[in-house]
Amino acid sequence: MGTIKSGRSGGVVPVVAFCVVLAGVNLPNPLVPLYTDRYALTSLAQSVVFSLYLLALVTTLVTVMTRDLNARAPRVLTAALALSVAADLLMALGSGTFGFLLAGRLASGVSVGLATGACATLALAGLGERARTVVASGAVIGSLVGNLGGGLLGSTLPAPAVTVFGLHLLVTVTVLAVHLRTRHASVRTAPDVSTPGLYRARHRRAGLLLGAMAWSAAGVVLALVPATLRGALPSISLLQAVLPVGVFLAAAWAAQTACRRDLLRLRAWQLCIPLVAGLALIATALETADLWLLTVGAIVCGLGQGPAYSLGLATVTHGLRPSHQGRAASGYAAVAYGACGVVTTATGALALASTVGQAVGTLTLALALAALVTAALAGAPQRLPQLARSS
Repeated sequence: MGTIKSGRSGGVVPVVAFCVVLAGVNLPNPLVPLYTDRYALTSLAQSVVFSLYLLALVTTLVTVMTRDLNARAPRVLTAALALSVAADLLMALGSGTFGFLLAGRLASGVSVGLATGACATLALAGLGERARTVVASGAVIGSLVGNLGGGLLGSTLPAPAVTVFGLHLLVTVTVLAVHLRTRHASVRTAPDVSTPGLYRARHRRAGLLLGAMAWSAAGVVLALVPATLRGALPSISLLQAVLPVGVFLAAAWAAQTACRRDLLRLRAWQLCIPLVAGLALIATALETADLWLLTVGAIVCGLGQGPAYSLGLATVTHGLRPSHQGRAASGYAAVAYGACGVVTTATGALALASTVGQAVGTLTLALALAALVTAALAGAPQRLPQLARSS
């Protein structure tokens, strides 16, 4: 049996493409205060706009899971980049028409859904086992670049709701051109080989739950914190409003990088503690409008969120051959992002009856209970070939 096999360049370009697509999806987050003023969005409406992209993303991921797109991974990634360009155009038009804003979010969700499985397949084939969790790392890096870049450019450029997406469009077109030039030269057929894996079904369920927890926390931070902070402190800039999101994602990326070599030695409970504790600090900070406490909470939460999402993905996909990696990564992402959409929307709805801080506090309690279930499912450490222990 054969599968997609690419050289090093054929593995690096899809990773860069995935990061660019994820950056585009996250550019609107720091601009939410502008959309809130322009369209008078409530906390629930903000959550719905954020979750609309997740609905399209999850639907696409589920569709991808039911089809064997392994051999067509380069073409699927091409389609994802083209849709990202279309999403930029729609989002730029969305600065004046709410319908285009919603259409842009839907297009970006489909783009990420297509890119997830294609990138997972091509990166593993081109870069080997070290790329097993590249989708998790790419999600955090792309989110970091999109949120900080959107905040910085939104604070300095004229008409930011248009120009920010115009710049991203140019970057995406450039990456698409590079991908089209390298995809045929770097892809060939090779044996489809798996590696030994000793995880049981309950371990993989723990991995799925860990991923759902990680992105539920991230979704609430990304969707609700900037606008809430800007509402409490109207004098701050867009960049200052998105600063807690930036440090959250930076901490998540730094923790992912630090834990990469020994990821499967980590235990689920070790990552749930900072994830839940940090979210509790964020809830308190939102109630008191304390920017410094919010920043500290974002850092602590991010230190748990990044490795948690990576560990969940590594657990679910451990030992799979490249032809199955894309489908498994898509399934894992569908569960994580689906939970994120539901939780983010529910938190926004709860905030209408109370406050955003109190709603996040309620979510913190729910995640604490989920952490206990995750730790129970993970059970005792597993001894894996060359990797010692698991979650």
